[in-house]
Amino acid sequence: MTRGLTPDEPLTAVEVLTAMVAMFDSGDPTYADRVVAADYLDHQGFGQGPMRGVDGFALVVTANYAGYEQHVVTIEDMFGTIDRAVARIRWQGRRPDGEYVDRQTIDIIRVENGRAVEHWGARA
Repeated sequence: MTRGLTPDEPLTAVEVLTAMVAMFDSGDPTYADRVVAADYLDHQGFGQGPMRGVDGFALVVTANYAGYEQHVVTIEDMFGTIDRAVARIRWQGRRPDGEYVDRQTIDIIRVENGRAVEHWGARA
């Protein structure tokens, strides 16, 4: 990720969502504070209620990554407006018990000042 690493260079909604998906793919939320706002609200979370803030987002990324021995997360389709981006995301991988996962989600983010402030997600 080269753009948006400084406050002078805010990312577009599509760039923010692309960066978020890259973190899920790598399992590394190091730059989460560059794309997720301090008051971020993930309405989906772990499916058990909302997650909040940069730490909440980072927890979802690392927990998801830990649930696989190997996996790939890719954007199949994406479009955006000034403050929103929507993507169909494909999650493929093998869990530690050998189960192969191939699923898709629809994810929507709302962005303010180059950072995600809300996320909604559902299985496609």
